[in-house]
Amino acid sequence: MVNLLDDLQDELGLTYVIIAHDLSVIRHVSDRIAVMYLGKIVELTDRTSLYERPLHPYTKALLSAVPVPDPKRRAQRERILLKGDVPSPISPPSGCRFHTRCWKATEVCKRDEPPMRELRTGHRVACHHPELTPEEQPSAAEAGTQ
Repeated sequence: MVNLLDDLQDELGLTYVIIAHDLSVIRHVSDRIAVMYLGKIVELTDRTSLYERPLHPYTKALLSAVPVPDPKRRAQRERILLKGDVPSPISPPSGCRFHTRCWKATEVCKRDEPPMRELRTGHRVACHHPELTPEEQPSAAEAGTQ
């Protein structure tokens, strides 16, 4: 079925909106991916950026759960197990909706909903404490302005 959709997309120039939990399928059929948590987009970027360098902790946790068929690679990766219960989507928590399960959450996460911002070209994230590389970390002066 996925291959048929792929062929039709190529032949007819179609665009699809696919909602799924299976990230291996999403990787196969998508050019751009939006990750949602409790009805809010928390990360939006192209396929390669999302799978190689996710910025949102929830995205990182989701990707850690994707099955890896190679036993050597599977043993080398870190599986992130989220703690706590998923909050009610009818009555989401204040601030960042993911803060009740996030290992990086601080007081600002509980208080303020993070704005969606572009941290890499074409890579947007709604997170107060994104998964940045050491080179991408803001300087002390920049951190004070956030």
